Amino acid sequence: MSKYHRTLFHIIFWLFLYFKVDLLNLIGDRNYEFNWDRYQSQFFWSTLFFTIFITYLNLYILNRYFSTKQYLKLALGFVVVCAIYISFRYLLEEVIFLHIFGSHNYSDESRRLPYYITDNIYNVITFAFNAGFLKMIEDFFMNEKEKTALLTEKLNAENAFLKNQLNPHFLFNTLNNIYSLALNQSSKTPEAVMKLSELMRYMLYESNQDKVSLHTELTYLNNFIELQKLRYSGQTFIDFEVIGGVSSQQIAPLMLIPFVENAFKHGSVQDASYPLSIKLLLNQNNLSFTVQNQIINQNKDRFGGVGLENIKKRLNLIYSGNYNLEIKNDAGSYSTELNLIL
Repeated sequence: MSKYHRTLFHIIFWLFLYFKVDLLNLIGDRNYEFNWDRYQSQFFWSTLFFTIFITYLNLYILNRYFSTKQYLKLALGFVVVCAIYISFRYLLEEVIFLHIFGSHNYSDESRRLPYYITDNIYNVITFAFNAGFLKMIEDFFMNEKEKTALLTEKLNAENAFLKNQLNPHFLFNTLNNIYSLALNQSSKTPEAVMKLSELMRYMLYESNQDKVSLHTELTYLNNFIELQKLRYSGQTFIDFEVIGGVSSQQIAPLMLIPFVENAFKHGSVQDASYPLSIKLLLNQNNLSFTVQNQIINQNKDRFGGVGLENIKKRLNLIYSGNYNLEIKNDAGSYSTELNLIL
């Protein structure tokens, strides 16, 4: 509970406590007329002051000693509060008010000390219940806040774990590609190493944020595609299309790459009649990301692997209820479509 909501709750509590009779009468009786007379008495205001003051004294003692199980100090604190309340109330209402206004709150018959003490101890017990109720509500919201914080921390840790799994997975595959280029003494090897360096810089630094610019993520994706194209000696056929203004939107980092990586791993990019299709459509904060590729018979495409499994888990953690992922594995083709509310 924030400081603002805590203050608002306490104000509503006291307004209800002192105006509940009038409120219920107004609801139940259309002809009920609100009477301000009782609110003009000095004894009403002194009672209101003591009720609030003693309630919060009890609340202070409860917060200080109850949670730490210092029950003896709690009991002593309650006795001290009783003494303070009885003494100050007697001084104000039975001495000062009598001198100023010529009247006091208790009748002469009820001003005998034993009655006065027991009657006001009853009042303090009532105030203690008020304090207990306030503490119960505050503790409830505090516990809910702590639970939310712990859940958020757990989700962040799990998300970081999954994201860190993506990095070695990607690095393992890319190093294998560069190793193949080096074995063949390809002139593309230096360029591949440079592209890998750029990608690793993104993964090590920028991807540590909760959200990154969608434009930055797409730049990373484009660098990845360029790096993958270096594996092939012949021409590659890749349609990469982006529709919509991406500069103002943000996305969780490394959210799109597993779909493209999976297409390169299991699909063909050298068939002009069936190019690898990557399309991103952005309509305000609604993102649609589609990847479609031809399946290579000797390396059948399957949904699985570290990358895609992790991305499903990350989607559930970060965009739960705000995404839809469809995977189609038809004869000879494989496609994934991610619809995401950013």
